[in-house]
Amino acid sequence: MPNTDQKVPSRLILILAFPGVQIIDVAGPTQVFTTANEEGATPPYDVRVVAFADGPVETASGVGLVATAIPAVETVDTVMVPGGPGVHEVRQDPGFIAALQALLRRAERVCAVCTGAFLLAETGVLDKRTAVTHWRSCERFAREFPSIRVDPAPLFMNDGPIWTTAGVTAGIDLSLELVQRDHDPALAARIARRLVVYMKRPGGQKQYSEPLALQIADASPYRELTQRIVSNPVADWTVERMAGIAGQSLRTFHRRFQAATGATPAEAVEKVRCELARSLLHTTDLGFGQIAAQTGFHSEVGLRRAMIRQFGIGPNEMRKRFA
Repeated sequence: MPNTDQKVPSRLILILAFPGVQIIDVAGPTQVFTTANEEGATPPYDVRVVAFADGPVETASGVGLVATAIPAVETVDTVMVPGGPGVHEVRQDPGFIAALQALLRRAERVCAVCTGAFLLAETGVLDKRTAVTHWRSCERFAREFPSIRVDPAPLFMNDGPIWTTAGVTAGIDLSLELVQRDHDPALAARIARRLVVYMKRPGGQKQYSEPLALQIADASPYRELTQRIVSNPVADWTVERMAGIAGQSLRTFHRRFQAATGATPAEAVEKVRCELARSLLHTTDLGFGQIAAQTGFHSEVGLRRAMIRQFGIGPNEMRKRFA
């Protein structure tokens, strides 16, 4: 008679902690895999936060982590290497890099979150591969590791068994992708709903949103204006109104705004409105007409045309893709 109580082997996930690690790079993936178990993942995940040194690990935010020793097993399903300001100190430690190299040799799948890519690069596993890291560090990454092809755009990507991600919360996106590959989309969707995050943000999506891109643009004369657009995208943002807020003539405003932000005034407003519409499509059951009214497009036709311009797909496909 078969033993129905036989335990299903688990997938061992090791998340490496070190002094100065970014806590969300550890906590985000840990929570995704833990929630997967709560939602019935079979086989389940055995998630451990580990460190090469004994004792508590102080994160970049000052919060301490209790890490365990690296388990003495031949094979590890996944090793995740987080980022954080401490990356640049520990990567100067030959002993740390040697220990990481030994650990990676035992892993079937290797992942770097954010600037954890610098640690993978130091071990040599990214040589002649394509990788991504936080957008603020891509230029430095490419300069210091010329043998790596750096793609600054995607949220996450893989080159063979090695995965790298953009900044911070992209570690959650990657973890959801891994759960989907290990199990199925339905499980990943349940996890996303419980964690109140977008499901299946595609790896090829830009690292940061259009509103954020507008706000961080080197556009000091337009900082107040861009903040107003982001905070109230449904307003009647005519060029005349925007030029008045900026205190410039129409001709000067149009030329200088585009040079500073990379978008015409009308394009900037549309980008912000489309981001809001996308958020409503992902997080609500509002009809397309209601979303159009709440985002300043006034009609479903206007909403659809704008979304196709910005994202290449209309609202119906956008909602289906993220359902």
